[in-house]
Amino acid sequence: MSYPVLTVPPNAKVIDAIKLMASGPKGCVIVAEGGLLKEVEGIVTTSRIFKKVFAAGLDPANVSVADIMTPAPLVTISPEATTREAAELMVRHNIRRLPVVKDGVLVGIITSKDLLQCVK
Repeated sequence: MSYPVLTVPPNAKVIDAIKLMASGPKGCVIVAEGGLLKEVEGIVTTSRIFKKVFAAGLDPANVSVADIMTPAPLVTISPEATTREAAELMVRHNIRRLPVVKDGVLVGIITSKDLLQCVK
């Protein structure tokens, strides 16, 4: 699990999300006003940006993350879950990023790359 989780408010521009993602290795940002799960509105990934912004010929400085995010509710997992449970959730829901939530608070994120590092 990686933490802290990169977050942006829903009114942030895609260019701001890109700049934030460039500062970390996860390739995504959670769209939220704060760190509480009830405030999470969605997730934006690099692949979503390519498909919804660049492939469409849009300017990332003029598109808000709320316009392109995968909306909540997101599939999440507890920090007490096993790596196997995380992998099974990711496969079942065809996702590569899994927010980790404890007591309603977003505490981290697990990516498919994180799981692959466990099997070295």
